Amino acid sequence: MVDIDSETLFTVAAAAVATVAAVIFVLSVDFGHSPVSEVALAAAFLAGVFALTQRTDDRQSAVLGYGVVVVVSVALFFDVVNTFDVGDLPTVVGLLCIAALLFWLRTRLDERSRFTTGTRARNVFAVVAALAAVVVVVDVATGGLAYELRPASQVEVPDAQRDRVRVATVTASNPTPLPERVDPPRYEACAAGNWSAFEPPTEPDGRRRAVRATLDVQAGYDEYVLGFGAKTYPVELYLDGANLTGETFPVRTTADCPDEETGSPYVAVFTAPDDAYGGPLTVTA
Repeated sequence: MVDIDSETLFTVAAAAVATVAAVIFVLSVDFGHSPVSEVALAAAFLAGVFALTQRTDDRQSAVLGYGVVVVVSVALFFDVVNTFDVGDLPTVVGLLCIAALLFWLRTRLDERSRFTTGTRARNVFAVVAALAAVVVVVDVATGGLAYELRPASQVEVPDAQRDRVRVATVTASNPTPLPERVDPPRYEACAAGNWSAFEPPTEPDGRRRAVRATLDVQAGYDEYVLGFGAKTYPVELYLDGANLTGETFPVRTTADCPDEETGSPYVAVFTAPDDAYGGPLTVTA
């Protein structure tokens, strides 16, 4: 039976819990800001753990600390390559480089299983933590992406009525020096005015069916805009009605879906009132 004293148990448990917490933060927590801020915070954590390993006289604590650093560093590597979708080949090359680095680092250990002095490691941690704080403050202070919706003046329904047609564009502008994740506001459209001539056939029970309009912003999953850059995405419209092929309708931006049912038919485009995720919006008519 293995004889494990209380000190060893608590040391191993602390290392395991710290590793799990850091890996969850790196891989699963939606930080809500630039991925660079997340990397900076993780780097500060790693520098802090490394500083502890260089200042302790307990060899076991140092070994466990190295384990925390290695596991969290690999998790951070996977988070970065997945965030920016670098592909399989760069991922494999990166892992091989990490393996080579680890193999080389073992030759740098002294007889006390240390890489450097405790004072120098503490100074490195202080510098990394200060840089991480600066990055986070800059990220939070400069805000996220700004979105600008630019609708077309009119839209023509294509011959294949089931096809979608471009009705607007959304430009995501990044005023910050850090890359930011694209998460546009939720836009909606509705058929305003008198659309009685284009209503679909009635329901079997005689109820009328209204013309439905659906918008879709063609922004890719997990896309990012680099610092001070911009990206433009098409906004496509689908109209569900009858006798629409070849018809042309005006497009207007509104605060919400108008309840008017008289006058010429038009497509109203607006930001969904319950949206809680998009950045500041500017609508250009």
